[in-house]
Amino acid sequence: MIGRRVLLALALSHPAAAQSRLARLGLLSSGQISIEQFRQWGLPELAREGFIEGRTLSLIARSSEGDAARIPLLAREILAARPDVVVAVSNPAAHAIRALDPAMPIVMGFAGTDPVADGLAISLARPGGTVTGVVMLAEELDVKRLELMRTALPGARRIGFLAGATFVPARVPAIEAAARRFGVELLAVRAGGPETHAAAFAALRDGGAEALVIASFPAFSSHAAGLAERARAAGLPTICEWRSMAEAGCMLSHGPGNEELRRQVARQVARVLRGQPPGEIPMVQAERFETVVNLRIARELGVELPPLVLAAAQEVIE
Repeated sequence: MIGRRVLLALALSHPAAAQSRLARLGLLSSGQISIEQFRQWGLPELAREGFIEGRTLSLIARSSEGDAARIPLLAREILAARPDVVVAVSNPAAHAIRALDPAMPIVMGFAGTDPVADGLAISLARPGGTVTGVVMLAEELDVKRLELMRTALPGARRIGFLAGATFVPARVPAIEAAARRFGVELLAVRAGGPETHAAAFAALRDGGAEALVIASFPAFSSHAAGLAERARAAGLPTICEWRSMAEAGCMLSHGPGNEELRRQVARQVARVLRGQPPGEIPMVQAERFETVVNLRIARELGVELPPLVLAAAQEVIE
């Protein structure tokens, strides 16, 4: 019997068939913003590749809104729709899909933890299994953000670290070790969706945090404005992941260019939909990073940013 994915590859190898065959794309994330941004930048890229939503492509998207316990349930919902490939935003999302269907093609958008060390791929150049995607190594970026905050506030001695609900506990010692190298104490607090934010900020306040690094986590991006408002109310300068989070009220942001990464994910999805096995598609690492300074927020908090931080910024929001 010919498998469904083989039929898909045969159909999409012929242009006329590709226009009549509706490909199904699943998307699983911890935050709604990942879905919105994929629609904004990923779907137009897929359309250029010939996969147009509503005509030749159907998108089945689910967000856990920061609740890690919901990820396996949402993975089951997506797989029930029989997608041809799934975009997994984060390693836990990829593991949830693979646990339910080991043969399902997965494109990571993005891998925050090294997918080779995490058992999702044999190597980045030739993944070798059912998973490919874009890698941004969030743990390294979290250390860089901590370093930038230390440079911005050289007098701070205790810096808070807001970890997402799916944050791997083994990563905490690494970020604590980095904090010691920078001469500060780290106060790590975990949070998920908005209903957990009040308790998290109470813990940061009670622990004496003088600034805050907001770790990579899709749900934090979705609720950046609310987090930034809580931080300002607590008098905490913040550094976040994406440019959009600085625009929403974080004092600083540092991370890769979001738009191009979403487009790269879409291009890899198109290759899978045309029948190429994910294990033969090299994983792509983020190469371009940007620092954004929200000077208005810095002034509001009474922070005079050092010239070194301003000089390192690709954009300064007045």
